Amino acid sequence: MNRIKHVVAGFRPRSKTGRGLKPATTCLIIVLASCSRSAPKLEAPSPPQRIISAVPNVTEMLFAFGLGDRVIAVGDYDQFPPEVAAKQRIGGLLNPNIEKIIELKPDLVITYGTQDVLRDRLQSVGIRMYPFVHGNVEHTLQFMLDLGHTLGADPRAEQIVREIRRTFDDVRAKAPPMRPKVLLVHNRGAGILGSFYSVGSEAFQHDLIEIAGGQNLFSDVDRETLQPTLEEVISRRPDIIIETLSSIRDDREIAQRKRDWETLGLASGRVYIEGENYLLVPGPRLNLAVRRFSEIIRGN
Repeated sequence: MNRIKHVVAGFRPRSKTGRGLKPATTCLIIVLASCSRSAPKLEAPSPPQRIISAVPNVTEMLFAFGLGDRVIAVGDYDQFPPEVAAKQRIGGLLNPNIEKIIELKPDLVITYGTQDVLRDRLQSVGIRMYPFVHGNVEHTLQFMLDLGHTLGADPRAEQIVREIRRTFDDVRAKAPPMRPKVLLVHNRGAGILGSFYSVGSEAFQHDLIEIAGGQNLFSDVDRETLQPTLEEVISRRPDIIIETLSSIRDDREIAQRKRDWETLGLASGRVYIEGENYLLVPGPRLNLAVRRFSEIIRGN
């Protein structure tokens, strides 16, 4: 009976000669013992705590996520929200102060996709980067979700995106039956009609104009920005002209800019000079931008 028990158990009793278990059996026991213990859990890396943003619209996202206390420096042209005024400055998109960025010891730097020199320098010293590139509305919304996930701010990022999408739905429901042709203009000097920029189908403003019930005058151009000739604008006959400025000096500037277009007999007086910078920045205020486009297109 004892012999049967030992066979069933899968091993032989230690012999009088002192020989122990067979090597194969010993390995099996070790493997089984190892499997009985759970593997050690790997802790996920903690979210970045010292963030530098060189991109204005991403700076807005960080503050909208409630992460302003983690932002240690921003670009020279970051203006919103007002709290950025208290942050250190590290230069602009074209001239970032790379040495200052490194001295601040960030654990994440938000860069623009074309900042190759900054990217290479930060990589050489082991500083983590998160690049941003302008794109259409869907690109912007997805970037916000991805950034929120990276920073451990998923709930707030998801809430902002939901609110923006609800606004889009509301604006679409109020769109006029006729789709007026809208010319969006920026970077034009007052009194000068020969040099300015507009937007093609790859720009986020194109999407907002379409959502609001308008038709982007250059929707057939598969680019983000373009510099059309005045002849092209006249031949396309816009119904509405919207000039976007980062700021407006005074009422005289508004009047001058309107007169510039009225001399051409375009848009039947529907010329709007807008100084709200959220019309220029793809980010958490997309809902404000689409509502303003909607008001203009509907004539409110």
